[in-house]
Amino acid sequence: MRADPARRPRFNLPSPVGAFLILAGAFILLKLIQPVIPGSVILLYMAFVIAGILIHITLDDGRLKRFGDFFIGAEGEGAATRAQRWGLLLVVPLALGWWAYEATRPSYAPPVEIFQRHPTAGEEILGRIKVPEWVATPAKWSPQAIAEGKALYRGNCAVCHGDNLDGEGPAAEGFRYPIRPANFRDSGTIAQLTLPYVYWRLTVGGIQNQFSSAMPAWVAPADAANATTLHTYDLTPDEAWKVIIYLYKTTGFEPRKE
Repeated sequence: MRADPARRPRFNLPSPVGAFLILAGAFILLKLIQPVIPGSVILLYMAFVIAGILIHITLDDGRLKRFGDFFIGAEGEGAATRAQRWGLLLVVPLALGWWAYEATRPSYAPPVEIFQRHPTAGEEILGRIKVPEWVATPAKWSPQAIAEGKALYRGNCAVCHGDNLDGEGPAAEGFRYPIRPANFRDSGTIAQLTLPYVYWRLTVGGIQNQFSSAMPAWVAPADAANATTLHTYDLTPDEAWKVIIYLYKTTGFEPRKE
């Protein structure tokens, strides 16, 4: 025997509670979407949701009256309705307070700067760098020079740039800002540069100059004073060239001509 539908217990969710649940669900859904949606776009979508709820409530006088009666209270209302009313009156101010706090609390962000991985070097700088004959032509790179370059790289450079030349050395995690150690296997690094530029980069390092990196100046210029920092001026010019040709030979790139 079927039960009389009229006698079935019905759970009537008050419209203010339903509206709040819709708002909360829409907000959580927008927050969970990947990739992350900008806050301004979330506010725009939430405005559409609020507008839809307001239209739904105000299109019918009965809905509007029930919405207001929920907050006023009525004789004979159940304990569940009272609990929902006081719960909503508690949760809504807390939610608004949390949103206001998140919107106004101070936050830290690294200083913004225009960073160039390969800043332009004038001819007055690169023109003074003479590429040795045994380096200028890749066909003349000797296996012995490449092997010596590999040993020098492993002893001096691999700690940051990695044994695989991929910028993932043991110390790489310590240098995230403003730039991590270069990944020489990336076609955007040495493959885009000329030999004089790479040598210049190795010579000047990156500390407190236009490169803004932790790389020391490995090669001493002709008029250099005594070294004052760890690893500074550890390589001779010939050793630096051997490291450079090892990088090109191992990655399969060739230096850009001009």
